[in-house]
Amino acid sequence: MLAIFDCIRGFSFLSILFRVLLSSISAGLIGFERGRAGRAAGLRTHILVSLGACIVMCLDHYLVTVINPAADPARLGAQVINGMGFLGAGTILATGRRITGLTTAAGLWTTACIGLVYGGGYFEGGLLSTATMLVVMIILHKLEGHTSTLIGMELLVEITTPEDIPCLLETTRKCGAQVINISINDESKKVKKGHILTRLSLRVGRVFDSTEILDALSQKISVVRFEEL
Repeated sequence: MLAIFDCIRGFSFLSILFRVLLSSISAGLIGFERGRAGRAAGLRTHILVSLGACIVMCLDHYLVTVINPAADPARLGAQVINGMGFLGAGTILATGRRITGLTTAAGLWTTACIGLVYGGGYFEGGLLSTATMLVVMIILHKLEGHTSTLIGMELLVEITTPEDIPCLLETTRKCGAQVINISINDESKKVKKGHILTRLSLRVGRVFDSTEILDALSQKISVVRFEEL
């Protein structure tokens, strides 16, 4: 234990204030990173999750210190950990064969745990957890994006003329996707007469964004429909 925190480990207004501030600041740093990445849960969501967990843990301490010394100080905190599932599930999205939001959901659950740590007065653990979580989300995320791990992606692209197919394939490859298979259908009832409906099977990196292909294609050919399956 660090001696610098000994004066505020007790149950007092100053101690509670310090716990709330530290939990909010730590969660804010994590939420800011998630917000910059364009995730559903950002700055405010992470702060509120950590703040709620911190206050619940402080309430546990209050019940033990003031109301009933025989009470279980971890009871309410355990319910916070169990109850985080519904909020984390709301950030997970399934798009075709790809699932996104798992890291954000795990981050929300961990943020709640960090709030419990601060609420319990274990400041060293809270600071260490926050620093470790930021390293995982910022530095390891960049490293993960450069790994050779590839995943499958299916794209449905409707174009106006068969002459645009070579441009479609070339642009897709330039965006960093490997074209595994392509199927062409110009007789579908859902396709306007004269248009071509192409289905691309791709291998892409874990953090690949299909909108990169759409942006590049839109500058060269006319794209009627673009859908990730």
